[in-house]
Amino acid sequence: LVRIETCGLCHTDIHAAHGDWPVRPSLPFIPGHEGVGRVTALGEGVTAPAVGTRVALAWLGSACGSCRYCETGRENLCVSQQNTGYSIDGAYAEYAVADARFAVPVPDSVSSMDAAPLTCAGVTAYVAVKTARVRPAERVVVFGVGGLGHLAVQYARLVGAEVIAVDVTDEKLALATELGADHVVNARTSD
Repeated sequence: LVRIETCGLCHTDIHAAHGDWPVRPSLPFIPGHEGVGRVTALGEGVTAPAVGTRVALAWLGSACGSCRYCETGRENLCVSQQNTGYSIDGAYAEYAVADARFAVPVPDSVSSMDAAPLTCAGVTAYVAVKTARVRPAERVVVFGVGGLGHLAVQYARLVGAEVIAVDVTDEKLALATELGADHVVNARTSD
């Protein structure tokens, strides 16, 4: 059981609330898959994370743990996965029930407000950089320096890549430069 401190708002939450997808959440449901809070109680047989630990609750709320996807670290492809704020109640509440295997401890150096969006946009951008197998000195182009793109710029720089950021807004390109992009291109004014 997690006492929620903060929860971000993602477009996925809006789509779920509006019933935009073919598989709709069963009503009533509690949205919110960018939750951060403190563990207040443990279920039977659960030993970690310990009571008092600050954890993040992401979109992937649980998975079977035994299919070929789970066994190879690709739980996001598990056909039995449960999604926080969609197929299981989310973090837009005072408390949320979480599968301990998917409650990720948050370091003290990261605020709850900063950690919340990392549970969705942060993971999405990280997986893109990881899946692309970006290596030091390789060139990476990030198209769009928005909610995901600004994180992709940072992750690619952390790996040591040469980063080119492309956007149509000078303010976003300035942010990309501030975040470590080596080159920026305004697609509205340049080829």
